[in-house]
Amino acid sequence: MNTTTRHERPLRILFVAQAVSIHTARWIAQLRDESWDLHLFDMLGSFPHAELGGITEYSLLFPRKIAATSRKPSYGHPFFLSRGWDPFPLSVAGFFLRRIFRRRTSRLANLILRLQPDIIHSMELQTESYHVLDAARMLGGRFGAPWIVTTWGSDIFYYQRFPEHLDRIKELLQKCDYLIPDCSRDVALARDFGFAGEVPLVLPGSGGYPVAEMRRLIRDGNPSTRRVIVVKGYEGWAGRALTAITALEACADLLHEYEIVVYAASPEVLTRLSLLRERRRLRIRALPRSPHRTMLELFGRSRIALAVNVTDGVPNSMLEAMTMGAFPIQSDTQSTAEWIKDGVNGLLVDPNDPASVATALSRALHDNGLIEAAAIHNLKQVSERLDLASIRPRVIEMYRTIATRRENQRS
Repeated sequence: MNTTTRHERPLRILFVAQAVSIHTARWIAQLRDESWDLHLFDMLGSFPHAELGGITEYSLLFPRKIAATSRKPSYGHPFFLSRGWDPFPLSVAGFFLRRIFRRRTSRLANLILRLQPDIIHSMELQTESYHVLDAARMLGGRFGAPWIVTTWGSDIFYYQRFPEHLDRIKELLQKCDYLIPDCSRDVALARDFGFAGEVPLVLPGSGGYPVAEMRRLIRDGNPSTRRVIVVKGYEGWAGRALTAITALEACADLLHEYEIVVYAASPEVLTRLSLLRERRRLRIRALPRSPHRTMLELFGRSRIALAVNVTDGVPNSMLEAMTMGAFPIQSDTQSTAEWIKDGVNGLLVDPNDPASVATALSRALHDNGLIEAAAIHNLKQVSERLDLASIRPRVIEMYRTIATRRENQRS
């Protein structure tokens, strides 16, 4: 039975989230079969992800790409709720850019007033949920609907160290009603910062994983026989790919029979890769931006998945690697320890210590038994904790429960 309000209309949910993100698209995809009235407002005005569908989208800048779904997405505009409205064409987008971004929070507030959603759900803090908090102020401090906040990765863990962000984080957590973090670490942090609401789920930002469907992409059998090492190549405020590259160089004599594939490589990382390839005669290639299926197939051919970051939540790339049988070597950011028992189903390393990473890499290259046992352990864990078949009903029931509580409070 579909959830309805006392006005006998389908449950209406307003998402405030990055339309370009695959995590947004996949979370919303969990709800497509419910015939609910789904809406999306993106504070960034980004191009929507190709998998995003079955919604009314309110775009600041760009026309909507229609994805192939059972329920076609429609268009919306914060001032006109009639379906079929076409956003500003690209030819005049530049003219409106500054004005649109200056007024985006008031547009969100106006949309909430007109739409009267049963639930507001914002995903990610800094670029999305902060503005929902500002919209609440414009509306006198109340939405008239419960507010769910999903945190991604480092939203709390990293940004708490900056006073200007910490104040915002505390205010937001004290205002929202429900919190969905991707790790238990952030539940404790949120409570410390004044969150008094409920935590209905602890899940990755994209929700459940279609485990069986993903594993059908595996072509190489036993993980210990695979001869690919996949490396996350991001170097920046969070990524420490150069630490990973230094560790690879220290283990170069063990790597000649392997292909090293680096994805999401930063410019300085590409330079180091070229030097390493020339000096040590290793097979190294940088993977250009690729479809999600390509990444899954890569994990399904890899013996080891190496990612070094100073901050993160539960990385989706780590969970995908574990699902596909690749052995994870991952930074110890507390959150990763919620999935990896060091030395059992993966190895946790110090992101600022190349020697720590090299030692872990050497062990994973030598110990076939560890690789095989970890693959069995990780498949069991992912199947039990993340499989879409069990996660989707929990997500749907969460929304239904929250909507029912709201109706009971109003009646």
